[in-house]
Amino acid sequence: MTKHQNRTLGAFEKTFWLLDQIDSKDFALAAEVEGRESADAWRLAVDQVQKRHPNLSARIRMDEFKRPFIEHVDSLVIPLKVIEIDNSFKWEEVVEKELATRFNTEEGPLFRVIVLQKPEDTVLILAANHTLADGSSLMYLFRDLLEAVTGQIPLVLAPQKSNDETLGLPEDTAVEDNETSIYIFKKPDAVSPKVESSKFSSEHTSQLIERSRLEQTTVHGAICAAVVIAGRKLRQEWDDKKIELISPICTRKALQLDDNCGLNITTHPVYFEPEEKQSFWDIARLAKSGLNGTETKEHVENYLGFFRTLTFNSADIQKMVDVLKEAFNHQIMVTNLVKVKYKTDFGKLKLKSVYGPMVRSGKGLEQTIGAISTNGNLCLTNTSDTPIAGLLEEMQMLIAEACK
Repeated sequence: MTKHQNRTLGAFEKTFWLLDQIDSKDFALAAEVEGRESADAWRLAVDQVQKRHPNLSARIRMDEFKRPFIEHVDSLVIPLKVIEIDNSFKWEEVVEKELATRFNTEEGPLFRVIVLQKPEDTVLILAANHTLADGSSLMYLFRDLLEAVTGQIPLVLAPQKSNDETLGLPEDTAVEDNETSIYIFKKPDAVSPKVESSKFSSEHTSQLIERSRLEQTTVHGAICAAVVIAGRKLRQEWDDKKIELISPICTRKALQLDDNCGLNITTHPVYFEPEEKQSFWDIARLAKSGLNGTETKEHVENYLGFFRTLTFNSADIQKMVDVLKEAFNHQIMVTNLVKVKYKTDFGKLKLKSVYGPMVRSGKGLEQTIGAISTNGNLCLTNTSDTPIAGLLEEMQMLIAEACK
């Protein structure tokens, strides 16, 4: 099996690469782990997991036709920081710094690992550039790292295909263009996102799951309802605005993909009108119904079709950038990984909680809610350059009240 993959980017990969030239598209997940390992053990584990996933040893270059492509480089070393902290230290501060530290996608690698060592426990933080990874990628990397650091040798995976290639769609065409000047990317402005987190008890998580089922919606729908209602209450200018809420949709099931590290998502908006003064569960059902049909192969193909038309078969990067600068103006994103889909007991180490994804999903004014359950506990995060004070607390109160 070859681990090398020097291929052009797929349509959504290219879109994220272009967006990253305009504004940061780096993201992170954090995991709370019971137990500790040595810095040397973590270094060895990171190196072993890097060999498992080809995208962990890649960078993005431009070919002679102005097409971005993945270049595999064996010598790339994933940066690892191991930091001793006390039990009161807030890991969110480290995530904020990581999200403010841009990846150099031309040099690579597109991943970083931070290990925060408490006296008896550990916090693992994974940061990545979105061009070659998504939230599920990092969720599975936690598993791979915990297996490797506790003695299991990870199997090597085949290179991650683009979703376009999986669907049998042709790659970005090489276009001879001697008239369009070489596009010089400007250095993006520095960003300083803020990150907050909260954790539901197992009892409240179970109540939310059961009540959502009874109300013919989903936990995702309930989270959407909570953030829309809380956001309107706490941010006055939203009260009479139509709210656009974006949800990333994982394509792994629709395209029958494995646990490889790669960008395997689409996104879909649902709109909430200001005059719709509906109940919590009415809004939750609207959020669910608005995503009907998005988990199908046909949806993925149609979604990619839009971005293929925008970004493929042209060397005019300026035109692509101009269009994308006007996109992604949503007020809210709810990026929900649902739950950890593997065992959490790794012998000496035990995975307790996962938080995220934490990402600036638009231009920094939006509220990006990350959601994932581990061991029966739902964890939420909010990432924003302009966070709504008390948003997560208000969401928890609304959910608790709705589940009574």
